[in-house]
Amino acid sequence: MNKILLNTENGAENEESMIYTLRPEFNRICYNPIRACIIHLLVKSKELNHALSVEEIARKLGKRHSVIIHHLEKLFEWKVVDVVRSFKYGGKERRSIWGLNLKYPNLIQNVYSHMLKTFYTVSDLDKMCCVNKSVRKILLISILT
Repeated sequence: MNKILLNTENGAENEESMIYTLRPEFNRICYNPIRACIIHLLVKSKELNHALSVEEIARKLGKRHSVIIHHLEKLFEWKVVDVVRSFKYGGKERRSIWGLNLKYPNLIQNVYSHMLKTFYTVSDLDKMCCVNKSVRKILLISILT
């Protein structure tokens, strides 16, 4: 897996050059349904300043906490999301709330637009992001019986 590492020394990074550098990675960012749903949920959470807790994202997507953290870390590498709030737990730093990286609004807009043009519609994302728990219970019951 060839990763593009972004130069962020001294904050001298130009957002346009960063978008140009990341453009080949847009498909890798957007094709994964979990990453697409995370971005969609954060874009839609305007009243919360485009941020949600890991638990809230996991609940809405019906995925494990560890799966959500994995995809948030990938999005963090690409500068799409950032940690909004963290706290110390024992000797470790726990990142509890993640949000869109609002330092790079054009990057977010470009990634989201690419996702909507290439992979998903807003309707598709809305359906994927709102897992109906009663449907999951029915499926679980039918599997167990």
